[in-house]
Amino acid sequence: MRSIKNFITLLFITLIAAILLAGCSTISVTQDYDPVYDFSKLKTFGFLPIPKEAGIDQLNANRFGDAIRNELTAKGFTTSEKADFSLALLFGKQTKTNISTYGYGYGPYWGRYGGTGNIDVSQYDEGTLIIDVIDMNKKELVWRGTGKGVTDPNATVEERTANINNAVAQILAQFPPTQVQK
Repeated sequence: MRSIKNFITLLFITLIAAILLAGCSTISVTQDYDPVYDFSKLKTFGFLPIPKEAGIDQLNANRFGDAIRNELTAKGFTTSEKADFSLALLFGKQTKTNISTYGYGYGPYWGRYGGTGNIDVSQYDEGTLIIDVIDMNKKELVWRGTGKGVTDPNATVEERTANINNAVAQILAQFPPTQVQK
């Protein structure tokens, strides 16, 4: 009887954890840039071709391109054949393991010695999107934004598009960087 109760409790907690993980839409964002570069001179942008080894299929490349175009045009940048800067995209995915423990673990009996401890092990995929800004006159990297977050392999087309839009918006919220006046 006790093992059925423990199994049901374990199943319930695992389901709740899976729902919370799947519903998580926040990503961790970082940026790196050349602190002496004058970002105010940038007005027009374009895209570098995405190499096959970039980890992005054509459907998602189109979604990323649309999301980036929307974010940058909202900031006042325009697209151009002879752009001031171009964007390069990289995407990677890594399977992560999450280990959670709960319960007392003092002994096998309830009472003054406590209950049994439990361990949950789950796996999830973490995606990393890197957006590079390349100065086309110098042919140099001047800004890099990186976003990491949980990916949902079972997402619908609409959910996938919304997740990409959200990730790109969070990454490009830091572009162009706010520079401290000297």
